[in-house]
Amino acid sequence: MRPSRRALFGALLSMLGLVIGGAASVAAENVVEIPSRPGQTIRTLIGKPAAPAAAAVVLLAGGHGHLAIARDGQLGWGSGNQVIRTRADYAKSGFVTLVPDVAPDLADGSGVKSGYRWSEAHARDLGAVIKHARSLAKRVYLVGTSRAALSVTNAAARLMGPEAPDAIVITSGMIAHITDKQPSAERMVGRLDRIKQPVLLVFHEKDGCSYTPASSSAHAKSLFSAAAKVDVVILSGGSAGQGDPCEARSPHGFLGLDDKVVATISQWLGRL
Repeated sequence: MRPSRRALFGALLSMLGLVIGGAASVAAENVVEIPSRPGQTIRTLIGKPAAPAAAAVVLLAGGHGHLAIARDGQLGWGSGNQVIRTRADYAKSGFVTLVPDVAPDLADGSGVKSGYRWSEAHARDLGAVIKHARSLAKRVYLVGTSRAALSVTNAAARLMGPEAPDAIVITSGMIAHITDKQPSAERMVGRLDRIKQPVLLVFHEKDGCSYTPASSSAHAKSLFSAAAKVDVVILSGGSAGQGDPCEARSPHGFLGLDDKVVATISQWLGRL
């Protein structure tokens, strides 16, 4: 049966609504150059919720972390990364969102310089982003996934005052030392007993990445011995995914569980 003219018109309006809505969500995200160390600025995507926000989240991608953010806000890499693809959901939950790129002097072509994640320079860069976030919201939280666990712990262990995050969240994090083939926060950053802020660790029970199994959660928790509190959440469900078990389209990246991950983190932060 042919659709009526009214049905066709309604479908057309729905399609237009999707296009306009998508354009509006992009337009609401600004590109800001945040001064950091001498001669360095951190290109950062900033999204704001509809209502004034009391808190901000700085979202750090896993992998090499070089998003290659263009001047118009387009991402050259990492759009599928779990914390990056859900940034609009954090804004909908009432947070200002900041997605920083790697500093120019820490990038190497489309990649990065080895060991940057646990360097003092990188921590200072994140401190500058956090301090900028405090001009937008009173509380600032640092959220990272997978290899970004090294960036998050490095910053939290080094930074003080307004540059330090008020709490940290790590999902599928390379925290516990599993093997020398992959960097871990325990081995490369160390000093995790210097972290005093509240800590949330989120794992997936079916994470097939050998560097971030849910079975490592107890040891990972023990490393934050001076934290105000350390909570561990192990999620289940979602999609099995395919391909590399350490990439985003797998339980490691909480495929099919984006809403649950964002809700878990948002609710935990809301209780602080």
